[in-house]
Amino acid sequence: MKRRYPSYRRTTGVILLVALTGYAALNLLWESIRLRPSLPKTDPVTIHEERIAQLRPLLPPAGEVGYVTTVENREIFTAEETFTNVEFLAQYVLTQYTLAPLLVRNRPDLPLVVGNFIDGPPAPGFLERHGLVPLRDLGDGLILYRREGKP
Repeated sequence: MKRRYPSYRRTTGVILLVALTGYAALNLLWESIRLRPSLPKTDPVTIHEERIAQLRPLLPPAGEVGYVTTVENREIFTAEETFTNVEFLAQYVLTQYTLAPLLVRNRPDLPLVVGNFIDGPPAPGFLERHGLVPLRDLGDGLILYRREGKP
């Protein structure tokens, strides 16, 4: 004989399952909200943006500037292709992003050149070879150069 009314056990079980799942989800949400203030306020991209943004008042609003770093410019992409060090490429791309719409070219032969020395100074003679003269040292390895002469 079939029962006309649903089983109270089944209904109670479904209600209990929904209630416990809701409690677990709300508890997880509460823990996430409670722990949020302890998370870092800045990430590496934000730190880089703030550092590079110091250059903006010193640069023209449009046009292009050069870019140099600790390694030779051609090595930035070579290291990335072999995945030996993508940090230099990441720094270059983030510099382009931060200074947009100004174009940042990966070469030292433009009138203004951004020096982003995250791993120490360039090889001896690099700046002289390209005719780069410091215009403004912003600290933390960030230097704006002007190019003199045609080496």
